[in-house]
Amino acid sequence: MELRKKVEIFVDKMLKSDTPEGKREADSYFAELNAALTLEEQKEAGQIMREIMAERRKSRKIKRTDINMKEKLAEIQDVISLSYIAKHYFNKDKSWLYQRINGTVVNGKPAAFTDQELALFSDALRDIGSKISGASNSIH
Repeated sequence: MELRKKVEIFVDKMLKSDTPEGKREADSYFAELNAALTLEEQKEAGQIMREIMAERRKSRKIKRTDINMKEKLAEIQDVISLSYIAKHYFNKDKSWLYQRINGTVVNGKPAAFTDQELALFSDALRDIGSKISGASNSIH
């Protein structure tokens, strides 16, 4: 397997290692990979890892202006509290959230969500939906 692919696998394991078991798996993979490489390959792997991490950081910061959030939330915007979502899920004020939903121009650029923020917003809606379902079920 190509060195870059091996390093990508390690980076994926490392970034997903939010449990003790996941950390052990990432450490184990790193130890096996490191033992199989020459000193020169280890240096090359380190450089590849820095490049991959930089690419991933950059992609997390890309704003998704291709999604019309105002349109997607049109049916539920009056039903849910966007202020609650901003505060409890993003730890921001409601104006921050409304700027992104409406694509308001801030500092010369339209405000938008990153992929990470979109995933968090989706999780927040799912969480609120399950709370509503739970309340509904408790009434029966």
